[in-house]
Amino acid sequence: MKRLQLRITFFTILYFVVSISYSQIKVSEIIQESKIANEDANKLYFVDFWATWCGPCVYAKEMLTVLQQQHPKDFYVISLSDENADKVKAYLKKKPSKLAIAVDFEGNTFKSYDIYSRPNGILFNAKGEKLWQGHPADLSSSMISRFLRQNQNRKSLSKFVKEVKAKSAVIKDYQPKDDLEIKYNKNENSEFTISYGKTHLKLDGSLDKILSYISKVNEKQILVKPVLNKNYTVYIRLSDAYNPSASHQILDKLGLEVKESEVLGEALTLKVRNPNFWDTNQINWGDVSSKYLVSDSDISADNVSLKDVSYQLSKALDIPVVISSSNDTYINGIHDWQVHYKYYEFMQSNFEEYGIKVKKEKVKYPQYIIIKKAP
Repeated sequence: MKRLQLRITFFTILYFVVSISYSQIKVSEIIQESKIANEDANKLYFVDFWATWCGPCVYAKEMLTVLQQQHPKDFYVISLSDENADKVKAYLKKKPSKLAIAVDFEGNTFKSYDIYSRPNGILFNAKGEKLWQGHPADLSSSMISRFLRQNQNRKSLSKFVKEVKAKSAVIKDYQPKDDLEIKYNKNENSEFTISYGKTHLKLDGSLDKILSYISKVNEKQILVKPVLNKNYTVYIRLSDAYNPSASHQILDKLGLEVKESEVLGEALTLKVRNPNFWDTNQINWGDVSSKYLVSDSDISADNVSLKDVSYQLSKALDIPVVISSSNDTYINGIHDWQVHYKYYEFMQSNFEEYGIKVKKEKVKYPQYIIIKKAP
């Protein structure tokens, strides 16, 4: 009988310990605590998985700030990035936030919950049980109120979040030596990311996405066989990144080449008529790792070309974009931008202010077929 009681006691303690460790979200550093919420005795914790390079994450963070203001008690938002703490701190100097900010430099929490795309978020109760997961912008105030009624247990921030100093956090970012460096990335689930360094642009992702970005065309225009469409990390000198030959340089280094053709299909045409572009003083985000802020309706851009904006527009609408202009300077010149894309007529009116006529129509646009170089 005593042995049975001891076993029951042992398993009860073991279950309790496992529950406590499971409920903890591991971070390598808490950069700031919430300036809105109460850090003690909360019923719900929402972990917002984001990154400084993720434009949509910024929009999601604005939505979460509103939710945090609506529920300052019993509900606590933690914005968690897997980037270097110094990079996040530099970003916050340019774009401050009132939410709690932490970093998971070694990606422990990201890996634990299979986070491979952003924006993404998970709502937990005080026991560490997952209640909801999805795009942070889809989390509503009524949902939070319902979960608050259903969950009565509480836990302080210090017990919910476990700070584990990352050994690799002191390692400096890799500094490429050559104008172009390419490394094979074994992670098949890695998302496409863009980072701006002092001398180089860093691109992480599959080959079709890298070429799409470098060439500023829609992914549908890049045709790569699965066997060739591997994941890479590309470092390219900033002065070369926007050179028309940049994509050819990448392909050449990989032993590949491109065959160009034309296809007839639906596309968005941008015809520059009487340009009335903004200068570069309308938006100033300073030295941050993203030049774009893409919400579910608008694109804001700091110091980029019309060609860059057309690429973001193409991604947002998932359609090829074709630009025509009598002067290439209008296409490649650097400007600030604020354009709407959700509602077609509003988008047309918005672009008209820049002196650009927008129309969705069937036209011929280029297609790029990636093949192995002939021996």
